[in-house]
Amino acid sequence: MRSKNNFMLLVAVTLTACGGGSTPAQQPNVTPIVTPPAVNANELVQSVPVPNYSSDSGNLVVFNAVNALREKVGSGLLSQNGALDKSALAHWNYLDINTIVSLHSEAEGKMGFTGVDATARAKAAGYSSAYVDEVIFGTNGASNFAGCTASWANSVYHIGVLFSGMRDIGISALNTKDDPIYGKYTVCVADFSMATSKAEQLPADGTIRVYPYADQTAVPIVFYNQAESPIPLPQYQELGTPVTLNFKTKSFVASGVKPAIAVTQLNITPAGGQALSARILANTASGTFTSTGPELTADDHMAAYALTIVPVARMAANTVYTVSFSGTVNGTALSKSWKFTTAAN
Repeated sequence: MRSKNNFMLLVAVTLTACGGGSTPAQQPNVTPIVTPPAVNANELVQSVPVPNYSSDSGNLVVFNAVNALREKVGSGLLSQNGALDKSALAHWNYLDINTIVSLHSEAEGKMGFTGVDATARAKAAGYSSAYVDEVIFGTNGASNFAGCTASWANSVYHIGVLFSGMRDIGISALNTKDDPIYGKYTVCVADFSMATSKAEQLPADGTIRVYPYADQTAVPIVFYNQAESPIPLPQYQELGTPVTLNFKTKSFVASGVKPAIAVTQLNITPAGGQALSARILANTASGTFTSTGPELTADDHMAAYALTIVPVARMAANTVYTVSFSGTVNGTALSKSWKFTTAAN
């Protein structure tokens, strides 16, 4: 990822008088007053410092995977933050010591306690922010770090990390102690936030960011609905891969207006086939959402400014799917169509 730097060259010109026999008057060097270009506080971050995670660490695997996906979907990059690293590690240790009971909360008095929630833990680690978003993934086996970000992406709720306007990330991706029966587990904790003095990084108005992204390949064919916490659609044991559309742009933050999204079409269609039977999920408490397409289900665990359409059955392998959206966002007509290809199995 390449940094874009603006260079400004100031040239001071000294004027001299000529002719006559007297000493010319010295003209003062005057530095011109230059007004710097206005910086958009919500501009997407295009380049971040190289993190200091060790080259063989799970932290580096997760950091690179999260930023690679954010770049693919058109979100700004995240910077490593030492205080958030500290808070993520503290919670990782708490989970490892106490045998996971509640993923995101800690109980005061238990060994390793540093805060009741992610925001409190970050504050204890020296990071000041209004809110910290935390995601966690665990899987059996050692060093399965690549699966952490992939799992957050193939979800209904955790997918928000790819679209959030946060600027900083802290990670603790490690192997647990040996279980006498099952051996080691891989557990990843990632904390996302931004300092209170910063503004969200967001794309230009009219942008619709999506995941799976355009022309993505090897997209999973199934979403294990019952493994998500909370369970998005409890009546289903498993679902097809969720497809998320995020509509949050700079004007929403500038105006403070809640989104009003009216869906006239939102379909997932396999090549040569019919549109899949699907449900749309939206946080109706965060705005106004309507659909004349698939049935819309209110879900206040969903991120604001987003819609997720979920096929009610697993998808076909090695298949090209087209997603088509049309509708209005705060009265402005928008549409988007893109394709992705599912994995072999």
